[in-house]
Parts: sequence; structure tokens; C-alpha cells
Amino acid sequence: MYRLTDTVKHLIIINALMFIGTLVIGNGELFYKLFALYFPMNELFKPWQIFMHMFMHGWFLHIFFNMFALWMFGTVVEQ
Repeated sequence: MYRLTDTVKHLIIINALMFIGTLVIGNGELFYKLFALYFPMNELFKPWQIFMHMFMHGWFLHIFFNMFALWMFGTVVEQ
């Protein structure tokens, strides 16, 4: 039987929470300013963006298909 690993489960949850946070706050531009990856010489660059940009999604279908792919292939790739 197919079992979802904890790592894949946590990544899906983190992505969902970030996407919901963007929707709830309603100021997607603020999220992009804080978490999108900017060039290191740009004044908007922050060190955490190196890790946080991978949790940003533009719209529902974007996150849906990314999380679907993670659910389908994440456990296999992890092992």
C-alpha cells in the first residue's frame, strides 16, 4: 500500500499554509516582497528568501498541480 512520508506531508502542509496566508491577508504583494527570491544585490533581498521562495504560489491551479505532483512522486523521490 502507498504510504505518504512525513517529509512530503509536511511540505504539502507548509505550502498550503503559505498559500492560505496569502489569501487571508489579502495583500499578496506583501508576501511576494518578503518571500519571493530577489537577486542578492537588490535592496529587497533578504537571506530567508533563499528558502522561503519555494513555498510561494501564484494561484490555485499552480499550488494544486505542484502539490499533486509532490503527492504522486515525492515519496518515490525521497526514498
